Amino acid sequence: MEVEQLEIRDYLATCPPLTELSQDCLNEVTMGLEIEYARRDSEVLKIGERNDRVLLIRSGAVEVLLENGQLYGRFSEGDWVGYRSVIRGGPVSMAVKAIEDTLFYSIPAALFLKVVGRFEKVSKYFTDGKPERLRSAIQEIRGSDGFALVAMHVRDLMKLPMLVGRHDSIRQVACQMNEFNAQTAMVTEDDGGLCGIVTDVDFRKRVVAEGRNVDLPVAEIMTPNPLTLAPRDQASEALLLMARRNIRHLPVVENNDVVGVVSATDLLRSQSHNAIYLVGDVFAAKDVGRLAELSLTLPKVLVSLVNQSLPANDIGQTITSIGQAIARRLLVLAEEKFGAPPIPYAFIVAGSMARREQTAHSDQDNGMILSDDYNEAAHGDYFRNVAKYVSDGLNACGYVYCPGNVMATNDEWRQPWSVWHGYFTNWIENPQPKALMYSSIFFDLRCLHGDKSLLKSLQEDVLAKTKVQTLFQAFMAGNALSHKPPLGFFRGFVLDKDNKDEGAEKGMDMKKRGVVPVIDMARLYALAGGIEPINTWERLDAIADAGVLTEGTVNDLRDAFEFISMVRLQHQAKQIEKGQKPNNYVPPEELSALERRHLKDAFEVVSTMQDSMASRYQADRFR
Repeated sequence: MEVEQLEIRDYLATCPPLTELSQDCLNEVTMGLEIEYARRDSEVLKIGERNDRVLLIRSGAVEVLLENGQLYGRFSEGDWVGYRSVIRGGPVSMAVKAIEDTLFYSIPAALFLKVVGRFEKVSKYFTDGKPERLRSAIQEIRGSDGFALVAMHVRDLMKLPMLVGRHDSIRQVACQMNEFNAQTAMVTEDDGGLCGIVTDVDFRKRVVAEGRNVDLPVAEIMTPNPLTLAPRDQASEALLLMARRNIRHLPVVENNDVVGVVSATDLLRSQSHNAIYLVGDVFAAKDVGRLAELSLTLPKVLVSLVNQSLPANDIGQTITSIGQAIARRLLVLAEEKFGAPPIPYAFIVAGSMARREQTAHSDQDNGMILSDDYNEAAHGDYFRNVAKYVSDGLNACGYVYCPGNVMATNDEWRQPWSVWHGYFTNWIENPQPKALMYSSIFFDLRCLHGDKSLLKSLQEDVLAKTKVQTLFQAFMAGNALSHKPPLGFFRGFVLDKDNKDEGAEKGMDMKKRGVVPVIDMARLYALAGGIEPINTWERLDAIADAGVLTEGTVNDLRDAFEFISMVRLQHQAKQIEKGQKPNNYVPPEELSALERRHLKDAFEVVSTMQDSMASRYQADRFR
């Protein structure tokens, strides 16, 4: 092989999917290809003609046009054209035109088809569409560790339950649990259906500590109607449910029969992270100093979750459970310090904490909805003190003050229900730029503490309005288009720089250009459809269920969101392991050539969906 051919072979070895070829096959492709040149503005492939080669762009650029003349895409170095017609064995269906002087490596059809037939991954690369490639990539990026929690089901970890009747005495149940060394017992009705759960903690707190008569039925001390799981549920769901609710045991029910019980200990034996125990320690913390100490372990939990190959949604849910536990504990401590609230109120959070999509420490976004019984003279100081205590505590725990002052310490965001109702009505009926900015924050709200009905009644009224206000929908769509995936003119990556870090290198902003476009679209479709969920994945499921978008379209968007989110999370985990502060800027060179291809696929899915959204809501008029 001559020097020039060796250089070509070395280049081919870096181009997906030729990275999957054996050395002998790579040599065969190198020896069998030809070099072609196309001058600028010349036609490379014409619609209707038969194509007998596949072209890899070595330098230059081309554009691909549909039969109606509409632009399909522009491609440059490392991209392939002509393979569709070769695989189909038919005529060219899309024209290819050089828009720069372009050099191709031309692989004869017979040689190309031989390689495709020999290597499955090469075949899938060329035959699968973007959605199929993304789904395969998601499986690869999660790894194949059979011990990862995401790969396990509740049935893999559950133990046989101890069953007792609701009329059995406390003494009888205690003796049974002692005999079998059980920490928990499932309490059943006469027909065998689950009605409660009792644990050794219940005996300490509700029997010994309270001096209760042990001849009373165990139903007196059980936790009634406990949360349950099914055997087929992923073990990660048990982990998240326990972390969110600060519980240690969950019954497993199938066809109304109690078939098992799974404990936090069972889960943690199979995992290295300790999110459940961390949340439990947060709720036991006595002061802000202890909470700040516990919060320091959050980055390590994030790294562990990423390394365990959990889906992005589960990671976000778990990390958020820690942040919200800290906020809730601060609110309890505040009420212990300043006394019980004089009137009902709801402490609300916005943004990623509301959506349960946090990845690490983030800025605060919160507020208070006060009962309309609020009187400034009588109640003002109390709620100001509580808001300041919580906000200062969150800042001490790494959840820094909001740069835009969207916090309950700001009088504007600590208001009675009727004032909040006026805010939302004005934002919906007068969608000006400032209103749209607040819409992107406050249309994702969750009650973290207090009277949930205050927020629920507000959200019900808001959804009734957003569902019919088409002008608001159009403005929201236009606002959503302000964040575009980082794809350039030739489908290369657009790089940004972290303005907060003077020494930072440029990278793809995986937050503003990656996950935010999907979050914005999901929010818009949810508001336009009167759909309640706040979490982006749950919104996408509900959007498909409601028929707002087809299930296939939603699946494609969900897969794109998952892949983009995992690239972002893995980048942050690597930074944390290196002792660096995590950010959202991923340098393309950090990714393999195949990962960059999959990321382009994901960004193109999002970009296509944005175009569809703009057309649906006529958003271009409001950008």
